[in-house]
Amino acid sequence: MKILAEHVEKKFRQEWVVRSFSYSFESGQSYALTGPNGSGKSTLLRILAQYSLPSKGQVSFLHDNQSKIEADQCHALVSYAAPYVELIEEFTLTELLNFLVQLKALPSQISLSQFQDYIELQPDKSKFIKNYSSGMRQKIKLGLALLGERPFLFLDEPTTNLDEKAKKWFYQKIQENRDRLIVIASNEEAEITLCEKRISILDFK
Repeated sequence: MKILAEHVEKKFRQEWVVRSFSYSFESGQSYALTGPNGSGKSTLLRILAQYSLPSKGQVSFLHDNQSKIEADQCHALVSYAAPYVELIEEFTLTELLNFLVQLKALPSQISLSQFQDYIELQPDKSKFIKNYSSGMRQKIKLGLALLGERPFLFLDEPTTNLDEKAKKWFYQKIQENRDRLIVIASNEEAEITLCEKRISILDFK
């Protein structure tokens, strides 16, 4: 499977954030979208994930035979995690996992203990997610995206709010997911070096 971006441009009011972006993203490859804060990395990442529409151009998800995947099927192919993507904070972790299993965003066989083992955290299962620390919430977001069993993995500044131990956990889990198409938006060198290819958004201004 692949993602094909063709002449993508995005404009907010009078400012062009991305200009003339064309690129082919292949399964089994990892890509870093790089650039300073405020340069448009997150905007481009959302467009590539088909979470946002470009002002011009198009993004297509393609099967191995190059046939186009219908737009209403694309969301089921994407796992996405970012500091600004909120969890349902009025849920406990158990309620959140059950909800995501029902949405088929997680494998049906996943249990609370299995998820806790995977993220290497044992949060109080009676607590609401809103009472977890920012680092715990971010690790939960990453765990959900990594376990999503979806071919396209989009991560925006993934190690935000993580301590050094949690960062090492994340680096290892990325290595275990190399069969997926991975796109990471970041200006952190440690995150960028996880990826095989770099794309500077400043080249598309």
